Amino acid sequence: MMLENPPPFSARLRAWGARLVFFARLGWRISGRALALLSRRQTLTPVSADLALIADYDQIVEALQTGDTGFLARLGPEFAASSDSFAGQPWLFNAIDLGSLATLQWFLAQGVAPDGVDKDGRSALQAAVERAAVVDAYDDAPQDPLPLIAALLDAGAAINAASRQGLTPLHVAAALGLGEVVQVLLSRGADASLRDEGFAHATPRDYAVQAGHQGVADLLR
Repeated sequence: MMLENPPPFSARLRAWGARLVFFARLGWRISGRALALLSRRQTLTPVSADLALIADYDQIVEALQTGDTGFLARLGPEFAASSDSFAGQPWLFNAIDLGSLATLQWFLAQGVAPDGVDKDGRSALQAAVERAAVVDAYDDAPQDPLPLIAALLDAGAAINAASRQGLTPLHVAAALGLGEVVQVLLSRGADASLRDEGFAHATPRDYAVQAGHQGVADLLR
């Protein structure tokens, strides 16, 4: 699809180059997160001196995976609002990565903001969208990622908020070819006309077309 009022060829070339970099980085980040999930399962490093009195890292990860909110309640709201020093991420993002709806709902019930960002400048909603791209390939017991997205939206997550890279969750879902996620986001008010602010000044449909996801592109007409 050609963008309306296309820029000069040199600018378009730079834009396409930036877009290729985006896809490369996105693929690297998703694969890296999958490997991180595998490594966490075998890590026994305590989370901190205080939390080590309650649980080691492996116990916490297992509780996040299984939705053991009783165990998480022992750690309390202070834990919910803290970050995982091993992965360098807020624990909320670990809950999203590990795919437990019960765990995510527990974090939200502790007052953790659904619009927080991680170290890469992604929103929790974008993390949930990316989660949907790896759920089948890397989970031992995958859960449907759509309820995770719905839970964040129900809690007030801004559906059109752009990441530090200028991408909305709909941009990411379109780029990854996640048709069901695209449908959910559209039904909840995602703006398909928004252009990214950091790469190619393109719409979600442009990203779907460029990535070869014609079915998703059709949803975004």
